[in-house]
Amino acid sequence: MSRRHRFIRALAIAIGFSFPLVLLALFCGHRSLVNAQFSPAAGTGPGLPETIEAIDGARVTTRILYIDAHPDDESAAVLTYMARGLHADVALLSLTRGEGGQNDLGPEQAPQLGLIRTQELLAATRGYGVKLFFTRARDFGFSKTPEETEKVWGDQVVEDMVRVIRTFRPNVVISNFGSVHAGHGHHQASGLLTPKAVQAAADANAYPELQKEGLTPWSSGTAGVPILDLDRGSDSPQGYPIPVGDISPLYGKTYREIGLDAFANHRTQGISAFLGSPFLRRPVGLVAESGSKFTPGMLNANLTALSGDDAGLGCGGKAPYCETLKKVDENLAGARAAALELGKPSDHCRPGGASPRSHSIYDRSMSDKAQRRRSPSSWCFDRPRS
Repeated sequence: MSRRHRFIRALAIAIGFSFPLVLLALFCGHRSLVNAQFSPAAGTGPGLPETIEAIDGARVTTRILYIDAHPDDESAAVLTYMARGLHADVALLSLTRGEGGQNDLGPEQAPQLGLIRTQELLAATRGYGVKLFFTRARDFGFSKTPEETEKVWGDQVVEDMVRVIRTFRPNVVISNFGSVHAGHGHHQASGLLTPKAVQAAADANAYPELQKEGLTPWSSGTAGVPILDLDRGSDSPQGYPIPVGDISPLYGKTYREIGLDAFANHRTQGISAFLGSPFLRRPVGLVAESGSKFTPGMLNANLTALSGDDAGLGCGGKAPYCETLKKVDENLAGARAAALELGKPSDHCRPGGASPRSHSIYDRSMSDKAQRRRSPSSWCFDRPRS
């Protein structure tokens, strides 16, 4: 049994779940992410920070969908903070694949460039910690007006946006270009189409063919899905200031720095030359669009918030379900504490210097006969592999 498996076994026993069940859940979740994007780079596979992030993410129920027009339009700092700081389930919807842009690396243009930029954005989103969706919108180069863009794109783009919304079922939608009313037509169209798509996704009469696929209308409760516009156009943004300059306790860097490290994957766009740009260092604000209500707590609602009457999937005050949610949250909190305890260098082996909590986890995990035969030295997590 590998030391990673021993680590998972200890966590499973600590929170009262069977080892095979926890291992299967983590394995399936890890494999699905790998298949959707990239396998981890050498030396950056699942470890203590990733384990803590997985546990923290399980305790947050908020799903956030971030919508923009092209690869490299996204705010890397905001996406990273939402996913790795607030531990929300975050997805990026890029309407195009960027095939109409420039290429600083080689001669590839049009579809070939779109393939390259798709891979760049996949690599970037892996660093942000978010999922990724696209629509069938074509990047046909610079557009002067949103009307021109919508004419070229057609209604299929809104249909694709509705499909993504009904699939991902976000509690909050962030529009990268919601407050943009000038410049690139693709950007303006992205901001204009976002509220239309959110409204259509909640309409039972819109796109009935999607319902035949099991994609039922989605409104996230009676208040609907709030739409928040991103304001990063000045040094004094309006709305709620997103603390992207906070330092991640797991990685020791600000969320902006973590995000920009991943943002550098947009190599065809020459991004590495602009990572020091004041634009990328500006503070960022969230502003609720007209008709949307917003409080910061909406961005990382706790698991127990599902017990509310208007949580979309809540228990509506039913005691047994509410108590189960509370117990699950407590178990996850215990798992987090156990993971941190096992990760301490001073507690990595069984010797007397380990804490009582580590002793308890160790002793319980050694209860089966196979583990009794193993030497305590096999629990040295930070020992170099032979």
